[in-house]
Amino acid sequence: MDSDDEAPPIVKAKRRRKPINKKTKVHLVFNEDARRDFLTGFHKRKLQRKKKAQEELQELLKAEKKRIKLEAKEQYKKLVHSYKPIPELEEQFAKEYDVEGTTVSVLELDTDLLAETNFLIGRNRGQIEDTTVKEEEEEDESDPEEQNEEMPGMSLKDKKPEKKKKEITKKEPEKVLKTKKEIKKDLKKQSTKSVKKSKVFQKLNEIHTLKQKK
Repeated sequence: MDSDDEAPPIVKAKRRRKPINKKTKVHLVFNEDARRDFLTGFHKRKLQRKKKAQEELQELLKAEKKRIKLEAKEQYKKLVHSYKPIPELEEQFAKEYDVEGTTVSVLELDTDLLAETNFLIGRNRGQIEDTTVKEEEEEDESDPEEQNEEMPGMSLKDKKPEKKKKEITKKEPEKVLKTKKEIKKDLKKQSTKSVKKSKVFQKLNEIHTLKQKK
């Protein structure tokens, strides 16, 4: 009975130990310089982002200027091409024509030229006003005795109000045709205005003003 009641011996299973992986082992080391770089890295990265954004804005501004310059060139070419004389029209507006064996010449009449050659033809210059003013001055000069006889403060005649001479201002005729230099100047002004109105230029100005305030 005693032999049957005895328990079987316990056999312990041997487990294989995993080899230590020294390659991926983490070593914790306190380094003051590395800590400082990590903490100050936020500010550095912020400055880097700002610098990158400014460079991108500069590139956009260059592209905008290039585009406006090309548009101005195209506009200039169109304007110069529109001013070119058309040969068909020049033939119609020729100075001399051959009509049945006789040559007919066409001349432009100028009022100043006609006034120099012929006194009866020319531009009205308003000579009537000058003659009336001269007559009034002669009448005033012809009565010196009457002026001397009058006592101060007891004048019988009312003083004539002095007539203000009207200054005739000649308006310059508006220029319709412009030279190449003037066209280039106008286009340059327009391009500078359009560059200044662009959002990229305004953004760069804001950044510049903020830097100056600091």
